[in-house]
Amino acid sequence: MKKKKKTRRKVAKRLSRRARRHAKFVAGKKKTHKKHKKIKKHRQRLTKKKIKRTRKTRKTRKSRKRITRKRASGSFLEQLFESSVKVQIMKFFFRNTDKNFLLKEIAKTIKIALPKVRKQARGLEKIGLIKTRQVSARKQLFSINPNFDFFSELKALILKASPISKEAILKSAKRLGRIKLVLLSGLLAGNESSVIKPYISRADLLIVGSNINQRRLNNFIKHIEAEAGSEINCVIMETEEFKYRYDMYDRFIRDLLNEKNEILVNKLNF
Repeated sequence: MKKKKKTRRKVAKRLSRRARRHAKFVAGKKKTHKKHKKIKKHRQRLTKKKIKRTRKTRKTRKSRKRITRKRASGSFLEQLFESSVKVQIMKFFFRNTDKNFLLKEIAKTIKIALPKVRKQARGLEKIGLIKTRQVSARKQLFSINPNFDFFSELKALILKASPISKEAILKSAKRLGRIKLVLLSGLLAGNESSVIKPYISRADLLIVGSNINQRRLNNFIKHIEAEAGSEINCVIMETEEFKYRYDMYDRFIRDLLNEKNEILVNKLNF
């Protein structure tokens, strides 16, 4: 009888332990559920506040646009077309009329983010200036449409304008080293021979100096090419070499000087 009583007591203790554990587990679950509910409510309040703020900001922006229209900064082409990205894309296509490009290639050459390039390219495709050709399910090639109504007029307008400001060229050229001469020709000088007809000029940029930083020079040329939308012929010379070739009536130097050009820096007094 004693043994039976002891076993019953042990079983009762075990059951009570399990019941306590189960009760604790249920209570903990209830607490976590309440916490989750509170967190959800808090997040909903925050989202509502954000939506209200965004609506207010949109309203204020619209009202500001209606009241005052700000002047667009940049060149007259950017002001005319309301986007510097669109101008750069058009420059790129007008200087590469016989080629097809992927959007990634265009974005890489003109150094602009791919989503911006895609947006402006789609806009130009809608008006018929750019045509597309589907290569595969994911690849699409873009090219200029020569049958566009105002093709020649747009090409003359965009390509005659300087691809990059001369002040920016002068500032960045002075940082390259001890610069004695900076001469713009061909594409950078806006020659008609290099814009409307095939490329004729011997060089677009001539830089004469010493102690020229090669890394800065490479970045400088890449920046100009991105703005221009095509490759640029840049000639770098030491001052002694230029003086020697100038005194020897070198044909390359004489042709460059006789062409339509613009001298930004001249410390050689030739």
